[in-house]
Amino acid sequence: MNTKFSPIIKVRKQNIDKIEINLARCRALKNELQESLKMATAALESYKFPKGGNANTIKISLEEQRLLREQKDSISEKLSLNQKEISHYEFQHKKAYIELEKIKYLHNEEIKKYIQAVKKLEASNLDEIAVQRYSFMKDEQ
Repeated sequence: MNTKFSPIIKVRKQNIDKIEINLARCRALKNELQESLKMATAALESYKFPKGGNANTIKISLEEQRLLREQKDSISEKLSLNQKEISHYEFQHKKAYIELEKIKYLHNEEIKKYIQAVKKLEASNLDEIAVQRYSFMKDEQ
């Protein structure tokens, strides 16, 4: 049954769906970033510093190590920002869901009021029919 709250419920559900999509996207990105961080950490740990060679080789080796550290730090920073974004979407989802439940409650209350009004009308109609029937039966006797 449609009430004045039906369109609001529809909009709130659409909003929750959008938030859930964004949340799923962020969680998928989090998994990708965690994998990238593991790979960057493994690459940094497995990096072998040359035991000998000229100054250029050592310089290149140090530069490669610095780049690997920067890559790892960059991924860690992205992961941190992603976690904040996930927290933000989780909070939004919780808030939107509470709002949806409030509107659903009001919708259900509106339906209950309508049902009560219909029952009351039905009862009065039955009473009127009973009175008419009684008077008809009385007139026949």
